[in-house]
Amino acid sequence: MYILNRDIMKKMKIFAWTILLAAGLTACTDWLTVQPKTEVSKDDMFKSSGGFRDALIGVYTLMRENNYAPNGNLVTGMVEFIANLWYTESNSESGDFAAHNYRGDAVERANGELFLQQYKTITNLNQMLAYMENGVLSSREYALYKGEALGLRAYLHFDLIRLYGPMPMNVQEGRRYLPYETTISLGNYTYSTYNEYMGALIADLDSAEILLARVDPIITTSNSVLNTTNEYRQNRMNYYAVLAEKARVYLWMGNREEALRYARLVKNAALEGVTPQFTLGPSSALGPVGGNGGNDFVFFNEQIFAMYIENFDDSQMASAANSYQYQNNYWIEELFPVVNGMTDIRLYQWYTSTWNASVGMYKRSTRKYSGLRSTETTNASPSRGVPLIRLAEMYLIIAECAPLDEANEVYRELLSNRNAPVTVLTETNREDVLKTEYLKEFYAEGQMFYTYKRYGTEQMRWSNHTCGESDYVVPLPRRETSTENSY
Repeated sequence: MYILNRDIMKKMKIFAWTILLAAGLTACTDWLTVQPKTEVSKDDMFKSSGGFRDALIGVYTLMRENNYAPNGNLVTGMVEFIANLWYTESNSESGDFAAHNYRGDAVERANGELFLQQYKTITNLNQMLAYMENGVLSSREYALYKGEALGLRAYLHFDLIRLYGPMPMNVQEGRRYLPYETTISLGNYTYSTYNEYMGALIADLDSAEILLARVDPIITTSNSVLNTTNEYRQNRMNYYAVLAEKARVYLWMGNREEALRYARLVKNAALEGVTPQFTLGPSSALGPVGGNGGNDFVFFNEQIFAMYIENFDDSQMASAANSYQYQNNYWIEELFPVVNGMTDIRLYQWYTSTWNASVGMYKRSTRKYSGLRSTETTNASPSRGVPLIRLAEMYLIIAECAPLDEANEVYRELLSNRNAPVTVLTETNREDVLKTEYLKEFYAEGQMFYTYKRYGTEQMRWSNHTCGESDYVVPLPRRETSTENSY
């Protein structure tokens, strides 16, 4: 049975005991843009409701500065490399990712950073949650802040278990995989079995759903209005983000009935039962069919939960000329074939094609995050960010879990919005068709490795080796399992 390395956990706890205080919180929009300036003790921090608000801001700041930045390990970094989505060369550091050589230096370094940053963020949430019972918060603040915090804790833990935990179809009942952290303790954290871990995760989401259902303005007010009043609920762990995460979690656990129920709730979310809260596209914002695309690279209207990014410079990624994150042009065009004159808008909306002399080929780079650069003025908006959950995923969950009539109707609606040819789903082809659709839809969003793992895919697209348990269960970083190393 593994327990967390004591030195690692001491550093995590030290981090939590000094909560970051954000400066200048008088304006409504400041939670989006503030940077930590000073440190205060936890006792002083939580003497006012503003302190809880600042602590929650600090959690989002940690997320956006580390694993969930556009080039973070859980967006376009490590998880996309090990899903074979970027062009790599054998006998290189990047080749170690594609070959799942998890003990290669570059992979081990990325793995260790990912693990530590995720648990650091969770520890800060737990510190804030521990103080929420001190009577400082109003009933509305309590429900809103605690609902967000519990939803975030579940979200962060789920990404950990999807990466380091078992393949869903091969769970070892007695094995302890990871700790589900809910407290701050001076002792070692005991690892949980899969069922214990997922039970705690669902419990957090259930509580978050109940709390946010009472107070979240996203239930009664349109996102467009919330954005004009500087509330930006799409950039927070909101009520619908919790429901969408439950759909995602239940699908992972094989509970298709519950996954379908929650996906439908999010897809059908409407104000007063009439006006949809989230919509696909729209195509008009994405540019004319066959053209060069519009400026909405992150499909803003579809964002159920997104990570706002301030002052991001993508000179080392996205559509940059020196980007190391690119794929063979031919392979991407093969992924988006022109059928009956129809060109999938995702091809020209999300990719640029440039000649790469060093490898002697045209390369395709994703430009999903180019509109988030601080140098961009036409696309800059505090309501846009890295998409962490999009409406399209709810469509695909319904297409996977619903009876075929409904599945095909929803699938056609999604692909019609993308100007893409539609394959009729059958019980025989549904898995293969939807797996390819996940690849098209969520390229550079950190989701494909989990999709392959959930399906137990033996041959990743563009991979040259057969994948099995050892490929899909990422080993814990050495600094976690060894007593000779620490963070």
